[in-house]
Amino acid sequence: MASIAVICEGVSEFNILNHIVSRYTGEHVLNAVQPKINRQKETQAEEGGWSRVLDHCTDEVIENIFQLNEYLIIQIDTDASHIKPYDISHNFSDGCAKSHKRLHAEIKARLMRGISRSTKKKYLHRIFFAICHNEIECWLLPLFYSDSRSCKTNNCIKILNMALSKKNLNGIPDTNKNSPLARDAYKAIFKNMKKREIIERMATNSYGFKSLLNGLDTIVEYKR
Repeated sequence: MASIAVICEGVSEFNILNHIVSRYTGEHVLNAVQPKINRQKETQAEEGGWSRVLDHCTDEVIENIFQLNEYLIIQIDTDASHIKPYDISHNFSDGCAKSHKRLHAEIKARLMRGISRSTKKKYLHRIFFAICHNEIECWLLPLFYSDSRSCKTNNCIKILNMALSKKNLNGIPDTNKNSPLARDAYKAIFKNMKKREIIERMATNSYGFKSLLNGLDTIVEYKR
């Protein structure tokens, strides 16, 4: 059983990753480094957000993580990547949009910018990236849609909530993804994500999701 640390934007992102990793790889332990999480209350114990993710991508933090963990997942959304000091534009200088693959590569490099070459040489092969185009909820859409909405990368929570409403389930509040109502909504979603095959199918719609699974494949042997 591998111990996997997680640096992510918030408790909702951690819960989604925790479910994906546990169902995809089997019994692995995920440890929240950022943000700290009150497991009993299922709430964040400190501030989250993309700036906190960037703040934790340093030699000191990485070294401390690997004293107690075998692997690390770093999660970040791309919706605010154009804002300084994140500072990765969604478009090229001519205004053309970057592909998901190109944006993923540039954000991965941005996350590693504050880490020395020696630290990367020691640990980069044990770091997996969950870079979510726009927001991590976009990864959940293929669970409910098989048409063009399954690969949407805009207004994902709104589209997800439409599907939940049709099943008479509460949606995720736009203003607070960490509220009790939101936690109940995520739990209802997770009930439909119990099998590895379902997660594999969902990932075909997202370059970032598929890239994370490709990384996880290196730490587990799955008998088909």
